Order: sequence, then structure tokens, then C-alpha cells
Amino acid sequence: MPELPFRTVAVFGPGLLGGSIAMAVRERMPDAELRLWARREQPLEFAREQGITPHTGTNPVEIARGADLIILATPIGVFEDLIRRMLPGISKTAVVTDIGSVKSYVHRTTGELLADRRRIFIGSHPMAGTEKNGIESAYADLLQGATVALTNPHGAAETEVNRLAAFWQALGCSTYLMDPRNHDHTVARISHMPHIMAALTARCAASGTVPMQDLQRLAASGFRDTTRVCSGPVGMWADILWENDVAIRETLQDCVQDMHYLIDLLENQDKEGVRRWLEEGKAARETIRKELT
Repeated sequence: MPELPFRTVAVFGPGLLGGSIAMAVRERMPDAELRLWARREQPLEFAREQGITPHTGTNPVEIARGADLIILATPIGVFEDLIRRMLPGISKTAVVTDIGSVKSYVHRTTGELLADRRRIFIGSHPMAGTEKNGIESAYADLLQGATVALTNPHGAAETEVNRLAAFWQALGCSTYLMDPRNHDHTVARISHMPHIMAALTARCAASGTVPMQDLQRLAASGFRDTTRVCSGPVGMWADILWENDVAIRETLQDCVQDMHYLIDLLENQDKEGVRRWLEEGKAARETIRKELT
């Protein structure tokens, strides 16, 4: 069996993604000591009952103390306060990472806080999730095949970056090292914008003069699949839009411009232009979704 990249893994925030990471660690790294921290006892009780780990607690210092890898899986807005509380328990040799979907903000706040205190912080963003939340919806294979973006503007040693990459790879993920700003502009277009468009589609459907009964009777798989992601946790997504506002506003402006272009095509009765617009959209999707070799 290959050597474990980390002997003790502490997950702070066992929700959907944090809980799934914990389950994957338990399944794929059974020799590692797995710890869970939560603000409330309920998810920890669930973790113990399900046999995920007996090492749980609500004291962040106790859970952090002696851990080789600390994973922040709470909402991003909680990171700084949580780090300040657990700091006495964070070893100078431990690797701290997060799973937030915005990286510049995290490095500007939490990352700098840790770097100033000579702690190791490397950002992570697993491109995985569902519209559900809570550890009750978590499962070990959620991360299987996912790409994890890694960000390292604080200059952690290459050996530590490689250890963290090895951890994610052991959970069935691939890793991709990125600049935080480039990451945020990329996810604004590939992850955050689809959520916005899902919410916009649902809002648009409900805001017109069509009777709700008609909408409900005719809503089929197209509406269901297109709008599924906007059923996710609203508070979390409000934070994401707030924390990545610059990249999202830029993306929204491009989107508005393209919508006006489509409106002009329709107003000018340019059927061939509409066909080209749709073809370009189809080609863009197929290019983005094309598997890399």
C-alpha cells in the first residue's frame, strides 16, 4: 500500500462536500486518523452513528491539534474566525486547505492570516457537488473523477503542494494548479454563471402572466434539468456571488451583450443569424466538454 500523504486529516464543516470528503477518506485511506469538527452536535452524531469516524468534536483547537491536514469545509465567511479560534492547535508543519469556490478572497483573508503566522496554506476547489446539502446527503463517490483546482500564491513548498495533490488524487480526483485570479474568472463562467442562469430561468418563468397551473403542468425535463442547480443552498450561493463579484459582473455584462445580440437578430427576422447563434452555442459546449488527452 502506498504511503499516506497525511496521517491525520481534520475536516472542519461536515456538510455535503465536507461529509463526502470524510467518507472518501474513510473508504480510501482507512489507516488515516479522521477527525470532524462542527459547530453543532447533530452532524457529528450522524457521523459517529454511520461509522465515519469516532473522532469528532465542537472544540476547534482540539480537532486541529496534531492534524497533518486541515480542510476548511465551512462557508467561506466563517474561515477567518474559525482559523483564529483553532490557531493554537495548528502545527507549523500542518497543511491547511479549503474547498471554497472562490480563491482570491480566501487567499486575501484566511491565507494571509495563516501566512503571517508562518502556517502553510494552499487553496483547493473540488469541482463537485449537488443541489442538496448536509452530511445526510453526502456520499464517498461524490468526488470521484472531479478536478480539484489548487492555488498557492503564498509560496508553500512544492513538496507540500505535491502532498496535497496526492491526497486529492487518492480520493479519485485529478488536480490542476492555477493562479487564484484566473481560477475565479474561470469558475465565474463555468460554475457560477450556470447557477445564475438557472435562477434567472426559474424567475423568468414565474414572473410573467402565464398562470402557475399552466407552468406546473407543462414544466418537463428541459426546465427541470436547466434549473436544478438553483435549488442549492441560497445562503452559500449569495456568499459566492458576493465574494466573486468582480468576475461575475464581468461575465454578466458579456452575457447581457450576447442577449441583446440575440434580441436584435430576432427583431431583424434574421433566421440564419439565429441558427448561427445556436450553432456557436452548441459548438462552445462541445469544445468545453471535450475530454482532454
